Amino acid sequence: MEPRSPSKFKIPIMGFVQYKRVFNIGIIVLAVVLLLVGVYHVFGPGRGGNVLGRPYFTVVVDCGSTGTRVNVYEWVMKGERNWELPMLMHSYPDLSTKSPLWKGACQYHCLQTEPGLDKFVGNYSGVRASLEPLILWAEQQVPPERRGETPVFVLATAGLRRLDVVDVKQVLDDAEAVVGKHAFLHRRSWIRVLSGKEEAYYGWIALNYKMGRLGNNSRLPTLGLLDLGGSSLQVVMEVGESREDGHLVRSRVGLFEHRILAYSLTEFGINKAFDRTVSMLSQVQPLREGSGRKLELQHPCLGSDYVNNYTCDGCIFSNATDSNSSQPMRNHHFTSVYLVGDLNWEQCKGLARTAAIHSSSSDWSNLTLALNCKAHLPSHSGSNILNSKATTHAAACFHALSGFFVVYTMLNLSQRANMTEIWERGQLLCSRSDAHFGSISGNYARQFCFSVPYLASLIEDGLCLGDAEINFGPGDVSWTLGAALVEGEYLWLSTTNSRLSISSLKIKSVLASPFFLFILLLGLLLIVYCSQIKLPMPGKRGAGVRSSLPSYIYPKRRPN
Repeated sequence: MEPRSPSKFKIPIMGFVQYKRVFNIGIIVLAVVLLLVGVYHVFGPGRGGNVLGRPYFTVVVDCGSTGTRVNVYEWVMKGERNWELPMLMHSYPDLSTKSPLWKGACQYHCLQTEPGLDKFVGNYSGVRASLEPLILWAEQQVPPERRGETPVFVLATAGLRRLDVVDVKQVLDDAEAVVGKHAFLHRRSWIRVLSGKEEAYYGWIALNYKMGRLGNNSRLPTLGLLDLGGSSLQVVMEVGESREDGHLVRSRVGLFEHRILAYSLTEFGINKAFDRTVSMLSQVQPLREGSGRKLELQHPCLGSDYVNNYTCDGCIFSNATDSNSSQPMRNHHFTSVYLVGDLNWEQCKGLARTAAIHSSSSDWSNLTLALNCKAHLPSHSGSNILNSKATTHAAACFHALSGFFVVYTMLNLSQRANMTEIWERGQLLCSRSDAHFGSISGNYARQFCFSVPYLASLIEDGLCLGDAEINFGPGDVSWTLGAALVEGEYLWLSTTNSRLSISSLKIKSVLASPFFLFILLLGLLLIVYCSQIKLPMPGKRGAGVRSSLPSYIYPKRRPN
């Protein structure tokens, strides 16, 4: 029998092989498309990081000495380069905010709970009552689908800095327990106490970012910062020359490095300074003890309608009189007194100036305001450090925020008001016997006639900034804006480390995604399948096909 011709089987067999190759390639292409769709679904916009033009949010809780506040910032990326700062689209609260937490007729920190968290050591209920309403309000400002990727930073300032380490840890642990029950993204390292230098630095970042002085497109000099809070005063300025200084902060923003001197003067906040005036008055006023061992203390910076109980830890009454025996009580210490308003502008000026330079002089009523400030600053005040730098700092212009801005607003001053205008407006209002400031809430209103000469004396005598240009405001700038930029930089930096940081934050939710597990399994099957496919070598197509044909197509010839 003659052997069958190979040509009869060649076309069908080669056609089958070609169809099989097309089928295999189609399977590979389909699997790759599904894999790419899965990667996009898991890591694409809305699931890992932020893309150009898509807004994202940051929440910062400010745990201050007088109360707890919250700010929500909405950002959008301006460019794809890692040195481009994000653009602030909106900050909350604003003037349109409606909330029971809004303090009517106030000028600063209008959305807050009181008192500060430092009053709730060992009191979880108190911490929760302070934080939860603010976080619930913040959640309403962020779209529901974005809350899980929106970070919340709970940052405390001077109020908690005064506490023992054990007490601080307990308050922060309670704060973390409250935050953990809500939808925002959080870490334990994001719930902490800021150092004074950090708080001052964040304020400087916030001011210069808001005023367009940071970033690669700005060639304008940066601005100095004066930020008057309840417990501390922040003073920050950029310096041109390099120096070794414990207050120096080196900061790279965009392509430029800034050398910044950041001071936090813990005894110069408005409430701390007012406490010193009460202590000074207790040493010179003739007092008589009333019922319940309460003493009345007249204060020349308070309106005539002011009467209130006051806790005075530093009051030592050297000439109080016992109401029962009419005998003097020498050097008795009382922690609770009744403050009674007895407005006297001239006496208030001297008292406020003494507090501004942290003087221990008991003859405060005879001090004048035209003295050389450098000669009268005691070394323990901390301000003498500023004086030695005052003529060499690079910032020729300072912006006065927070407490300074509140007083500026109440006096209805222009943004660039000079010290003469402050003194004249203050005297005009506070020299009236019927002066009343009850329409404005908070300590700045109650202590208005103290705040005016105090801030003027700080600038002229305490800080020696009389030759610098002082602008008041903008009123909506808070150090929390700087904290949102610096603490939340992983949200807007496009460097490799930032992407890794974002991925690590979301890794648990990604791995738990059923769709991600399906794509992972599909990829593994694809690898196994592809490893078993034998593809022909280029240029040897015929040999490849022929080698796969059965051997009986070419039988050996029998020898004749």
